[in-house]
Amino acid sequence: MVSKRGIIVWISAFITFLAVMASFSMVILLINEGASTIVNPYLLSVIFGARSVETYLWICTAGTFALLGLTCILIYMKQPPDPEIVKLLLKVGGNLAALRKAQEASTNEIVERMDYDKKVNQTFFSKVTTDLQEKNTEMASILASQDRSIKKIRSELVSAIETKTGEAGEKMSADLKKQEAVLNSMKRLNEENAVILKNQRAELEEIKNQLEQIEGTMVPNPAKLKSVDNPEDIKGIGPTLGKELRELGITSVGEFLNTDPVVIGEKTRVSHEMAENLQSTAQLMMVPGLDADDAELLIECGVKSRKQLADQDLIELSRKINDVAKIYIAQQKLSKEKAPTIEELSAWIRMAN
Repeated sequence: MVSKRGIIVWISAFITFLAVMASFSMVILLINEGASTIVNPYLLSVIFGARSVETYLWICTAGTFALLGLTCILIYMKQPPDPEIVKLLLKVGGNLAALRKAQEASTNEIVERMDYDKKVNQTFFSKVTTDLQEKNTEMASILASQDRSIKKIRSELVSAIETKTGEAGEKMSADLKKQEAVLNSMKRLNEENAVILKNQRAELEEIKNQLEQIEGTMVPNPAKLKSVDNPEDIKGIGPTLGKELRELGITSVGEFLNTDPVVIGEKTRVSHEMAENLQSTAQLMMVPGLDADDAELLIECGVKSRKQLADQDLIELSRKINDVAKIYIAQQKLSKEKAPTIEELSAWIRMAN
């Protein structure tokens, strides 16, 4: 039934489409030929004969609307129920009723089972509650007994601790007294040592003054290097470097000292740091009584100019020189007899001023 109805709908729709196309062609003829033009359509002339374009336009328009309405009616017309479907729906309804009855029976059985389980659980929990109450009573009795035992043990421990604490306190008090006596003795020794150090410091100052007076009467040695000497007279400058310096216009020690070490480092084979050390050596060798080895020791101690030497403290400089001299002696770079004495250091400082 559904298949036949569908075929009819498609045929009606196709005829409606043909009517629409005929109306469209009549409109084109109306525009091109005029309303009074006589036409003889292939299919419509069989029914209506030869007529004007305007007449066929109205006929096609009316037919289009009529066929469109018929097609819509066919599409939306209610179909009669299919007997097979009705039988199927009745069968499904019967199955659903049977299923509902079975479900109600199962539900009743489950409810009864839950009621039974509830009663069993209530009985079980009632028994468990009774047992717990009995256990709680027994546990409370045990805890009370333990509490009494703990209080007794605590009392005994407090008594024993108080006794031991008193004995330990007396012992600590005796030890503190002994330590106080030792501290007092050490304090007295420190005071005595302070007096001794004060006296020794005064003696050293007196010796220092005497040494300065003795040095003032000594005639200093002449300087090992003068500003007019050749650059090769400086320790560390050989013939090759001397030639490079002369090419720069440096022909004397004075000119070497006045030249920027950066320039020397750029124009010669030595770096500007090495040039600075060579200039420091030259400055120190121009101090009376100082030779190249002495200048090397002073440079190792951080003294790199005549002014720095003049600003040195005698005792501090003596300590630094002694430390460096010990290393040089161990490395066999310096003999023990060559190590500067404190008198020589005092003369260097005085001559640098």
